[in-house]
Amino acid sequence: MLGIPEAVIVISIASMMIAQVSKFFIDALINKRVDESILISTGGMPSSHSALVTSLFVSIGLFDYETTGSLSIGFAISLVVALVVIHDSMGIRYEASKHARELNQIKLRLNLIENIDIEEKKLKEALGHKPREVLVGIILGAILGIIGFYLFK
Repeated sequence: MLGIPEAVIVISIASMMIAQVSKFFIDALINKRVDESILISTGGMPSSHSALVTSLFVSIGLFDYETTGSLSIGFAISLVVALVVIHDSMGIRYEASKHARELNQIKLRLNLIENIDIEEKKLKEALGHKPREVLVGIILGAILGIIGFYLFK
């Protein structure tokens, strides 16, 4: 039987993996093609980072409350880290995605103007998340954190 720290790790990593695999299937349905790189990429629906950190603080909170009747410093730390990760995915990383998209368009236009026919590697555009992608990741992480708690308690 797993101890509480090990259970929290398993729950959190499983949540991230489930979100990432879900992202793969959602992308395949929307784009009608299979892209294996989605399994290890950032961005997209749902946010696997949001699912990971949400399931982390939810499961810690549930185990804390079950064992001590209160929340621990570990819960507080995991909540703050979750807020930073979630904010970053919608803020800085999403803005970087928009910049990459614009830079790729500029490079394409310059190549057309200069009549350059070289295949240049595009900048990765799927770095951050739209708010709905993060929200779905948060909901998925919370649900999986609760399910994991009941499976391991």
